[in-house]
Amino acid sequence: MPAWLVFLISAATVAAAGSRLARDGDTIAEVTGLGGAWVGAILVAAVTSLPELATDGHAVLQGSPGLAVGDLFGSSMANMAILAVADLLHRQGHILTRVAVNQALVGVLAICLTVMAAMGIVTHSTPTFVGLGWASLVIGLTYVAGMRLLHRNREGPPFRTPEEVATGKAPPRTIGSAAIGFGVASLVILLAARYVASSAADLAEQWNLTQGFVGMILLAFTTSLPEAAVTLACIRAGAYNLAVGTLLGSNCFNIAVLFPLDILNGSESLLAQVHPALVIGALVGVLMMGIAILDILNKSERRWWIIEPGPAFILITYLVGLYLTYRMSH
Repeated sequence: MPAWLVFLISAATVAAAGSRLARDGDTIAEVTGLGGAWVGAILVAAVTSLPELATDGHAVLQGSPGLAVGDLFGSSMANMAILAVADLLHRQGHILTRVAVNQALVGVLAICLTVMAAMGIVTHSTPTFVGLGWASLVIGLTYVAGMRLLHRNREGPPFRTPEEVATGKAPPRTIGSAAIGFGVASLVILLAARYVASSAADLAEQWNLTQGFVGMILLAFTTSLPEAAVTLACIRAGAYNLAVGTLLGSNCFNIAVLFPLDILNGSESLLAQVHPALVIGALVGVLMMGIAILDILNKSERRWWIIEPGPAFILITYLVGLYLTYRMSH
């Protein structure tokens, strides 16, 4: 079977299962009492990033570290592009000006983690400790400390679906069915992820592109589809805090995934094995998140030529970043 067909089939499977995974993860969070907007955002952000963890784990085990790291940076960029598109299409007002200022804390944490990863690539993540690069270790510790800090600074109402908003009450939900759906979706992702990773590596070789660039485009688009589905549902329900928190929280989790990936990689540091051009992807992601944070802190809703300048600049930065990464990869 051609590599492109294997990629399309396995990518569609991961995307569909990822959307179900996110939906059931949110249900579990709510039924178990973890359904506050911020706590839900932590869980949903981690759940929607499971496709990245599974796919990139297989990529590392198959000897394609550039594919994995490129996917993580590309997914963070794609998440910000998703937020920008959703904001531009939302005609009832500017989304980023309607969220709590404390959401900026999530974005700052994501920026700090991404900068650490970029520094790890530049320094080849040396020195190493017990086979792990310094950057991966610091990223893991910073993520845990950051999640604790952010949890203590965020509270809010639980996420509600559009049906709940319309009727004013939530439909009955059982944790049993959600847990079964969550488990089945997780298994499907784990099985399909190996084919996504292997076919993407084959396409990179066939198209004479670096694995990092293919990861930043193809894998990032595929593994970010669950975030897109959850964001759309949140915005439809008016749950803007959860929508933004999920995307920024997912960016934090994406970079934190480097820690377990470095463990899977074995004795040599993971970030020391990737193409330096991926630093461009990390810096572009930081710039996109910086623009989003500026919009969160800026509570005015002035439009520029009937569009919001912030989301427009985020999309322009995304496209320029992809072009620069492509040029640097050759």
